[in-house]
Amino acid sequence: MDNKSQAFNTRMITYFLGFISAVVFVYILMALKGILIPITIAVFLTFFFHPILDFLNIKLKIPKPIALIIIFIFNFGMFYLLGLLVASNVRGFTERTEFYAQNLSLFLSSLLKPFNLTLREFADFLNVQLETLDTASIMREVFDSGILQSVFSSFSSMLGDFFIVMIFWIFMIMGKAEFDERLKLAFTKNKSYVDDNLKAINAQLQSYILYKTLISFITGAAFTLILLIYNIDFALFWGFLAFLLNYIPNIGSLLATIFPILIALLEYGLGLSSISLTVLLVGVQFVMGNIVEPKFLGEKMDLSPVFVLFSLFFWGWLWGIVGMFLAVPIAAVIKIFCSNIEPLKPIAVLIGTKKKIVK
Repeated sequence: MDNKSQAFNTRMITYFLGFISAVVFVYILMALKGILIPITIAVFLTFFFHPILDFLNIKLKIPKPIALIIIFIFNFGMFYLLGLLVASNVRGFTERTEFYAQNLSLFLSSLLKPFNLTLREFADFLNVQLETLDTASIMREVFDSGILQSVFSSFSSMLGDFFIVMIFWIFMIMGKAEFDERLKLAFTKNKSYVDDNLKAINAQLQSYILYKTLISFITGAAFTLILLIYNIDFALFWGFLAFLLNYIPNIGSLLATIFPILIALLEYGLGLSSISLTVLLVGVQFVMGNIVEPKFLGEKMDLSPVFVLFSLFFWGWLWGIVGMFLAVPIAAVIKIFCSNIEPLKPIAVLIGTKKKIVK
């Protein structure tokens, strides 16, 4: 009995210490998010740009410092152009609020027409003053100068974060090869095992980040092309939003599709144009999400929907909207590490959808 009691007490102490460690770990993640978010983004950028750096350095014989400067200028240019795109579209939307408000009133009236109701009668039925339903005023209130100023200030803050991310990224990408070598030296007894796992983890991480970004880009480009054909306002912005939100599974794809459809309804009403546009946008999301992505990312990246949902809520609660964007890449990294390290393979099975590890 004494041995059993001692074993039970040991287990309880272990579980308690594990719980305390988890709470402390989560607290550290939250308290240091100002530093950890740029570091996490820099890690993903390191894996994404490392093959490009090798191509510039080895294939094109460009010295590594110059290659780094080229990539830095490219990143800064892209970020600056995207900032201009978002700022100009927010400004453009405020200028179109009156147009959208009038069309929204017409759209609501057309929906009520089969029921022989006017908008005023419907408002009276709901016991709402029609004046309070002034959509133009509501839109202007939402997109007033104060909101615009907050958008611009948030972009200024993101620009500051961009330089912090780039500083971390430069140090990481320059020291990545040396870090891999030091890691192998630290485990000289299992050098071949560590070497094989490092290669597998690097290859799978680079593959995931590259293909996920490529699929998101194709989705955004397809959205932009379709919206341009239908002459929908702010087509480039909605395409960029589709690219960005594609990193957030399910919720992101839904939001990326709903916004341009709502604009189409305000522009064209409930007709053939808006219906066909909806079919095309939903079709793009279905093909890219259910056919193309599983084919290229493969079963190694297959994550349990429950684990994905948990990751979205956890990282969203911890780091806000940035955490939601990073949730699935972080979950994929956890799956990759667990799949390649023997003692952790049971965890990979638990967070995946397959009954065994895919090798």
